[in-house]
Amino acid sequence: MDETGQSCAECLAPVSAAIKAQNGARLCQQCAEQFYRPCAGCGGLIPQDDAVLHNGALRCVQCLTSPAPADATEALSAAELSVLVAEFVRLHAEAKQLNDRLEVIKEQLKQHAASQPRVANAVLLRTGEYAVKCGYGVRVGYNAEKLAAVEAMLGAEQFTALFERKITFSAVKDSLEAFLASETADTAAARAAILAAAERKEIATLTPVNTKSRMDKSVRARPLGSGVVDPPAPAPAARCAADSQGSRAGVSLKPPAPQAARPQP
Repeated sequence: MDETGQSCAECLAPVSAAIKAQNGARLCQQCAEQFYRPCAGCGGLIPQDDAVLHNGALRCVQCLTSPAPADATEALSAAELSVLVAEFVRLHAEAKQLNDRLEVIKEQLKQHAASQPRVANAVLLRTGEYAVKCGYGVRVGYNAEKLAAVEAMLGAEQFTALFERKITFSAVKDSLEAFLASETADTAAARAAILAAAERKEIATLTPVNTKSRMDKSVRARPLGSGVVDPPAPAPAARCAADSQGSRAGVSLKPPAPQAARPQP
């Protein structure tokens, strides 16, 4: 509560102990209980007409569009952060070299396996104590427009027994953001329904930032005799950004499972 002596934003009655809403409005106790609801995310008081029901709880628009991490963790100390960032940058460079070399080797082994006979749709590449299994798989996709013609031939009932229909929606970012930001009364219910239907999942990825090369570029671009003193070289840093990864279908290469040793006679 805020001891202000101002008027209530809803009923305009003077209040000696005002309750402050999330939008800054000052309310009396009765109006706060009758027309406002607490947000399940941030705890702020929001008008009940603006509250959105999401996963069984009322939330404000800010909490719906900017979800907080599920589990808050303590921050690292400066020393711990320095060690982990330096180790991540070093291991990331090593992993990239290993992965690049691994991809080259995999392609060469796949080309060799293509010239060998298959057993159970696989080729076993063995050299002494080492062995690699090259397996082959096929993934089938269907053209939606061509299958629509099949549905017309068979009918909906028989077609749904053969194929499962999946519908996905991808937002047109600019148009959707403009629509949600609008204040048109006719589409208020639709905007609330869209926010309630949104399911957000944040995925964090780490990417090393080459701060040294940026510093070298700035030094080369600086004219001689400018009198500017170079700052100390910063420690390696890591950048965290949202990203997603996809899988690629194709030939798989993996070492065969180890076999149990045979008992000696």
